[in-house]
Amino acid sequence: MSWMQRVRVMGDDWLASEGQRWLFAIKTLIAAFLALWIAFRLGFDSPRSAMMTVFIVALPSSGQALEKSIYRLAGTLVGCLVALMILAVFPQQPVLLFLALACWVAVCTSGSALMRNARSYGFVLAGYTACMIAVPAIDAPLHVFDLAISRVTEISVGILCAAFVNDALFPRHQSDQLVQSVRGLYHNVIQLCHDAMQGRLDDRQMEMRHLQFAADVAALESGRAASWFEAGDVRVRSRQLHAFNSAAMVTLTTFHTLHRLMHRLRKEGHTEIADQMQTLYASLADALFIDGVPARTAAEAGVTAGRLREQHFLLRQQVAQAKQTFLQQTQGAERKLAMETALELFQRLQDELLTMVNAFHALAGRLTLTAPEGQIKAAAYSASTPPMIAVAAGLRSAAALLLLALAWHAFNWPSAAGAVIIAVIFCGLASSSPNPGGMIRQTTFGFALALPFAFVCAFFLLNHVEGYDMLVLAMAPFLLAGAYASTWKSIMGIGIGFNLMFAQMVAPENMMRFDVASFLNDSIAQIVGLVLAACMFALILPRHRQGARVHIERALWREAERLGGRDVGMLRHRFESRVRDLLNQLHMGLRGIADARTRRTLNLAITLLEAGHALLNLQQSAIRLTLHADVQHALQMCAKTVLQVFASQGKVGQDKALAAIGEAGRLTRQVMLSASSADTALLQSVLTDLHLLHTSLADMNDFSQVAQLSGETDHVAA
Repeated sequence: MSWMQRVRVMGDDWLASEGQRWLFAIKTLIAAFLALWIAFRLGFDSPRSAMMTVFIVALPSSGQALEKSIYRLAGTLVGCLVALMILAVFPQQPVLLFLALACWVAVCTSGSALMRNARSYGFVLAGYTACMIAVPAIDAPLHVFDLAISRVTEISVGILCAAFVNDALFPRHQSDQLVQSVRGLYHNVIQLCHDAMQGRLDDRQMEMRHLQFAADVAALESGRAASWFEAGDVRVRSRQLHAFNSAAMVTLTTFHTLHRLMHRLRKEGHTEIADQMQTLYASLADALFIDGVPARTAAEAGVTAGRLREQHFLLRQQVAQAKQTFLQQTQGAERKLAMETALELFQRLQDELLTMVNAFHALAGRLTLTAPEGQIKAAAYSASTPPMIAVAAGLRSAAALLLLALAWHAFNWPSAAGAVIIAVIFCGLASSSPNPGGMIRQTTFGFALALPFAFVCAFFLLNHVEGYDMLVLAMAPFLLAGAYASTWKSIMGIGIGFNLMFAQMVAPENMMRFDVASFLNDSIAQIVGLVLAACMFALILPRHRQGARVHIERALWREAERLGGRDVGMLRHRFESRVRDLLNQLHMGLRGIADARTRRTLNLAITLLEAGHALLNLQQSAIRLTLHADVQHALQMCAKTVLQVFASQGKVGQDKALAAIGEAGRLTRQVMLSASSADTALLQSVLTDLHLLHTSLADMNDFSQVAQLSGETDHVAA
């Protein structure tokens, strides 16, 4: 390779990594100074608000930036309306006004904690925008409408400038990243199934892959939501993306159920069943790879789908032959049931893998106005947040606002309004973070770091320059450093905090004011607001945060308890996606290697997924077994008792549920002796689900015993 080729390769590598960081920083500055220039030309009261909006909505892809911008604008409009209403109801009544604001901020912060996506930012904006308008208008309520109009126009200018620059200068589309996310999710699922079937993964590796899968599913949904705001075909492909996401979740659940069954059988000494299944595993594993790796694109997945269809009939023959041979050679009823369960699960896995591969392959097809025949009708991904975490988040924001309002009244501090707003902002933003303390610490460091630079820029540079171009030259080096720092995930909070504080304290305006006392007062107020927000998380229900294991466990039991109903398809998708979302929260809350309690929570989630799907299958089978009323009634009683176990979080009712499962199994085997061939297949599926439900309840009993031995308390703050 010549030196020119080496230079070209090095240049391409730099552009793909470090170059992207600098490009993002430069685009952010261009948008920020464009917004500031427009605000100057239009004579806005606070031009810096337009600039700060750009720093807030600046994200690497245009889809993410547009999504955040839209919700920011919506939250601002709602916050303005609420501020006008509160001031209309409580004019010149500070106590009642602050109480009303505290209630509104608590509601918005709770909504932000429940959402945990770009919509959560809209809730935060609705809360603190009401404070930004209502608090300064306490002494001059007649100016509140002017404040609201100014706020909306300044935010709108910043949003429009950020969107224009993102799309006009070297755009980076979220849809391109979404394609990579879809390919990565498919690759990870196929690789996991292949490696596990080859026996290459131990229990800990399987558990960590399961947590990572939950994070991948949530990331794909987040990317899909952001891509919806871009021009392209993602909007009309949402149904296909939902179908693929749903198929991937169901496939992994079935595979993990089968894998856990094999693990139990080996542990109990039934190695002959695992040996019989290994031959089937090898055939299926070979069909999943193309040239030794999973399909790289949706188009290549068509080859995998063809192989799976070709092997479908062959594998069914192998399953039937293995079942006949094993049953002839084995006398024990328990071993026969275990083998029948394993073979039934294998056939389900084969069908679900084909469904998932077809859903991935369909993404390469042409768009049509009507859904292709056989396409899965999947509902949207459903998130789940423990409600007590949202309640605690609301209490913190309300407490911070009221405490600072009291201090404002007691000390008559003119800059206290800034502290109120900053505390409310970060109580809301940090409520969606699994590490709120770390987030606030980074931002506080960024604020503190910006103060001396803002002081130098304001009092030693800007007071000697004239014209907009010189203002840009004076501010740009500092803001460029902050924008670049925000591209590094480990110090993102420092970079964003630096730029926000720098723009806030320099306060570029048409008529610049240089007041050192005001600068110091406002600086102290900003830091005090951040410190108070951190204190709220440390003092008010500190264990009620995103990713808290105890709350996730309770939420898992609640999701299982809601499985009673007739719309099995909707219940299945909602249950699957919400459990995965809770596992994603558990993954986000990890600090290093998962400890024993975290692993137990993960295994509880997997067990509940296994039991939940088995229960839903039994409910669906009970609806179809109209000709066998005794079996139908037994299955209904079985479902009722299992739901009671879920309602008690596995503490009571297990003996009753196991008895109901045993009775349902006895009646099912009795009916199978005289049933038709079509009913026999359905009844065999019922026996499989009953067996899985029985083993899952046994695992739940083990979890309860371990929790009692470890001395874990059930107190709400545990």
